[in-house]
Amino acid sequence: MFTLDITSTTLTVRYERWTRLFVRRARTDIPLAAIREAVPVAHPLSQARGLRAGIVVSGVLKAGTWTGFDGVTRLVCARGGEPGLRIVLDRRIDGVDELVLSLAGAEEVRHRLAGTAA
Repeated sequence: MFTLDITSTTLTVRYERWTRLFVRRARTDIPLAAIREAVPVAHPLSQARGLRAGIVVSGVLKAGTWTGFDGVTRLVCARGGEPGLRIVLDRRIDGVDELVLSLAGAEEVRHRLAGTAA
């Protein structure tokens, strides 16, 4: 679905070709200074709520953007049965307020984000 690259200043999410159709971008670059919090979530599929532009395969996959009734826009790339990470931004970047990503090593990525932002 995607690959992550974390440098000393930026989190870059590069989407695979098929995922680009649903997230409507090839990559997302987030300055680490703009990350307010990174929270591990056991069920990332449940984080996608509201109006969507993307794909849903019930219980299996969600990819795209979801805008909640609270106005928060989440970019979601999540698979069922995998843990994930919810990345909350301090401002809207590239049209999104949060990213919700399925990651096998979500806790490790959270620590890396916290370590590079310090």
